[in-house]
Amino acid sequence: MKKQLFTVLGALIVLSMLLSACGGAKTPEPTAVPTQEATQAPVVTDEAPAPSAYKQAPMLDAMGLPPVEERLPVAEDLVVITPVESVGKYGGTWNAVTWDVGGAGNIKMKLYDPPIRWKPDLTGYEPGLAAKMPEWSDGGKTITFTFRRGVKWSDGAPFTTADLKFWWEDMAKNEDYKSSNVPWYARNADGTPITMEFPDDVTWVLHFDKPQYIMPYILAQGFWEWEPLMKPAHYLKQYHPNYDGKPGEEGYTELDQMDRWFLTPGYPCLMAWCVKEYKPGEYWLLERNPYYWKVDTEGNQLPYIDYLRVEAVEDSEVRLLQVAQGRYDLVYRYNGSPTDIPFLMENAEAGDFRLVPGWMNGAGAWPGLIVNQDYNTAMDYDPATESEEDKEIRALLRNHDFMVGLSYAMDRKRVVDVVWEGIGEGKQATISPQSPHFTSSDEGKKVFEEWANAYAEYSPEKAMAAFDAAGFVDADGDGIRDLPSGKPFTLILQLNDWSAEKINTDFLNVYKLNLEAVGVKVLIDNAIGTADGGTNRDHGLFMVATTHISELDLWTYPDWIFPVRGAGEGTRAFPKQGLYYASGGERGWEPEPGSPAAKLQDLYRQGLATEDELERHKIIWEAVKIYVEEGPFVIGAGGDQPMPVIAKNYMRNIYEFGVLGPWAPGTPGNTHPEQFWMDK
Repeated sequence: MKKQLFTVLGALIVLSMLLSACGGAKTPEPTAVPTQEATQAPVVTDEAPAPSAYKQAPMLDAMGLPPVEERLPVAEDLVVITPVESVGKYGGTWNAVTWDVGGAGNIKMKLYDPPIRWKPDLTGYEPGLAAKMPEWSDGGKTITFTFRRGVKWSDGAPFTTADLKFWWEDMAKNEDYKSSNVPWYARNADGTPITMEFPDDVTWVLHFDKPQYIMPYILAQGFWEWEPLMKPAHYLKQYHPNYDGKPGEEGYTELDQMDRWFLTPGYPCLMAWCVKEYKPGEYWLLERNPYYWKVDTEGNQLPYIDYLRVEAVEDSEVRLLQVAQGRYDLVYRYNGSPTDIPFLMENAEAGDFRLVPGWMNGAGAWPGLIVNQDYNTAMDYDPATESEEDKEIRALLRNHDFMVGLSYAMDRKRVVDVVWEGIGEGKQATISPQSPHFTSSDEGKKVFEEWANAYAEYSPEKAMAAFDAAGFVDADGDGIRDLPSGKPFTLILQLNDWSAEKINTDFLNVYKLNLEAVGVKVLIDNAIGTADGGTNRDHGLFMVATTHISELDLWTYPDWIFPVRGAGEGTRAFPKQGLYYASGGERGWEPEPGSPAAKLQDLYRQGLATEDELERHKIIWEAVKIYVEEGPFVIGAGGDQPMPVIAKNYMRNIYEFGVLGPWAPGTPGNTHPEQFWMDK
């Protein structure tokens, strides 16, 4: 990826400025800005010949395992990883930290081995657990995956499509097992499950009722979409009521408890490290997988590092202090902030670590606001009994001029100064600047630039003119704008759990003053830590809500643009109309013909049926045009802040750029952590 695809240089300039602001504390010099030409990316080199001999980690020598060559896939399907810097040395424990005390999300992002995966430079996709890219037939309605031959689970049992068949037939489609269901991407247009076939050990065939050129890339999303399919049948059958498990509800309860690989030591896995010990609320210890299916260019079975130990530290201040003290070897996604950078740089020398340059949040808006296009005040919506005031408020929230006024009223420079101490760029809401939808062509870059600048100027005068055009005027002369009917109106800004409380609180305090200055009465509704924060957002029971936007591929994670998923599944500004699409018209609200939601859903259907990647990018650009000309349905304040990544000075093969805002690309797992090593 070319350097301009990431704002790495800007990040380094920010680091330099922050260092100066801290009084010029002595810290190690940042490394040079990496480019694709200067930094060799770890890649899957299937064309390279398999090494002539294989070696294993010394810790495996006394375990009585089969020879390493028998534990690897067949030579033709072997994954050969080219290290970033050099072939590594075996040994050591990678000590890390997470804020996610119960869910292990931070850990999962280091264990990234789906069938199709994001490339390390985030320019697109490549084969992972699959031996090659998927094949389409029948006009795009049939997708065939071919997996690598000879891959094994961590206990030595073969991984085959029988495991996927078990997931599909005994778990996903099993109506008695409430903890598993058919994924959203595995349904036909009418909501029924697609047809799957498993003709041999490595072939998986999916039949859709319409062309579907996106689904394989959905599986590349971090742990979200592949994890539910990653079921070792030989292990789980002993707990499944259909086999040897306890019958009925009791049996399914036990199955659910045992089917949590990240909480269950001994659960067979396919990743570089598998859970060996777990102490709730304290730590996870993961041990190397002796059957891991990758080697380096000299035939060394990966991973290089023996153990991954992740400490759970819930308190953010304690966590930051321990990171700054050098307690951990390599830290990504510790829920840190760009404003941590000066403090960490001051402590880098004493802690024997460096800040890895070039890692960005990839935020299209951090912070940002969702303008609810499906506003209502009843969980069980009934159009026959809805109040006229609710209808009028929804119409106002959907009004293009009103949304433009909300955007022009925002003093983005002030927000960035207050929230981020001047770090980042004031901009309109977009997805991540690093998205291949826009970075892969000059035309795409132009579209992105227009999107980022749309109504992003701070202009109280333009804001007032836009509000006037929407009929949002001061009807009674009290200095406060009223609904077009003349009724009093208070704009409620919901502060929710999306992103850190301080970020959103500081943001809304600035924005409230901005709005009041142009005659808008504002109430901040603090829903943090309450059920309302998520429930209201999912069901459209809010006016405007805080958010954090970052995403690279809108086809695999469509929610920031396309209203195609239902309540609780991700749809942002169109929760009810997204539910209509997701349910095949059984629930939610049908978009009005010619409305933004209708046009966006039509574009999404068009994209699913479009084989050519460039043409799919152009469809995204059309969707962005709707956001600009009829929105903005999501309003941004600032974005693309640098993120602190901390590496001890002895850590090697660390990739020097990436994004950490979106979870879908699986960063940093996409950079092959199995080739990290410790030079000590």
